[in-house]
Amino acid sequence: MKNPALGLWLSTANRAAGWWMGHGANALRRQQRAMLAEMTKAATGAAGKPKRRKPRPGSKGLAGRKPR
Repeated sequence: MKNPALGLWLSTANRAAGWWMGHGANALRRQQRAMLAEMTKAATGAAGKPKRRKPRPGSKGLAGRKPR
């Protein structure tokens, strides 16, 4: 005969273990990406991504333009 209480407990424990394993794997991937980026930056001498320019005032949309 099956024990429903044990089945529920094991199901909950499995769900919690999966959640923790997922978060641990994501943290590991984050650290690996950070280390790789730092090593690549040191090896290439790159300063990083270029800064984005701010858009000019009044250049947003078609407002204030002459029709063709």
